[in-house]
Amino acid sequence: MSQLDFFIQNIQGVLFIENFAFRNKLGIASKINEAVNNLFDGDPTMLDLPPEAPLEIPRIQLKDSKPIYSLNFCANRIDFFYNNPGKPEKKLSDLKDEYLNYFFKIVALVKQEYHLSTPRVAVVLKALSNIEMGANLFLQEKFLGNAQFFKETHALEIHALEKKRMREFDINQWFRIKTARSPMGGDDILFVETDINTQPETPRDFGKEEILEFCVSSIEFAKESFLNCFGVPL
Repeated sequence: MSQLDFFIQNIQGVLFIENFAFRNKLGIASKINEAVNNLFDGDPTMLDLPPEAPLEIPRIQLKDSKPIYSLNFCANRIDFFYNNPGKPEKKLSDLKDEYLNYFFKIVALVKQEYHLSTPRVAVVLKALSNIEMGANLFLQEKFLGNAQFFKETHALEIHALEKKRMREFDINQWFRIKTARSPMGGDDILFVETDINTQPETPRDFGKEEILEFCVSSIEFAKESFLNCFGVPL
């Protein structure tokens, strides 16, 4: 069986917030950028939307000039992204400290400056690995056994949802595995996503320290999940 070596494609930290009124978008964007030491040096996008517009549409979008880091500020959530859509070459250990440092500064601003209620939190990690033997064959051998139905598949996906306790947090964890084809045409790419989020059935107003603990715990929990599933760390 091929040796797996996972590289990070995307990290997404999510703060679910109560309906937020954007009275000074430029001022908000300036404060966010100041909090992260002017990380977002690209052109900002600010949308003036009618009150009935869907809450999920970003009112403020910030990004760096590369762009690798970006932030979407919606009326009901804040998403902070690390994104490498090309050929990722960095491991989680290379990225997590820098990413979390920026995200924690955003969390501190949200909780201390704007006093936003945060009923839910999430961390999503997306990673990929190249598999010479073929990603479909790898999934068949590891998870599906000798089932003939899957032998000639063009692509495969496996989704699993766990509801469990992570320290003091009741969480959902979606673990999604899917195959993809490289530009050369081979089915040699394995995508894996772990989405860890606090359960909506038990909302509460998470404080700054609780959010920080959740994020650090989620990173460790994701690493453990990869180890348990594939026998290699993330």
